[in-house]
Amino acid sequence: MDKNFKLAVVGNESSVLLFRSLGCETHSVFSKEEAQTIVEELFQAHKGDEVKTPIYAVVFVEECFYKNFSNDVTEKFSKRAMPAIIPVPSSSSKDKKFASNRLRKIVERAVGSDILG
Repeated sequence: MDKNFKLAVVGNESSVLLFRSLGCETHSVFSKEEAQTIVEELFQAHKGDEVKTPIYAVVFVEECFYKNFSNDVTEKFSKRAMPAIIPVPSSSSKDKKFASNRLRKIVERAVGSDILG
């Protein structure tokens, strides 16, 4: 079984350029609907084996898109360990703590304690 996983980034073209230069798989999007569609495809992608091993370990999503995902979609993301769908700060965001608060909740759920507080 292949134990190599990928890292993907979804966001505006200018936001994903740095990640592309680091070797991450990047997806430039222009709308919240396009972002949600791509993230759901990455979330469902698997290696084709009998246990449906995910291809991606982590998918980073620019928070300006992540914030617009429906609650049922973000709830679905939080029920599986992999891939972890993590919002990252957006330069256009007015709420500068959204991504860090979401990451804190994810870590607290995984570890059982708020170690980032």
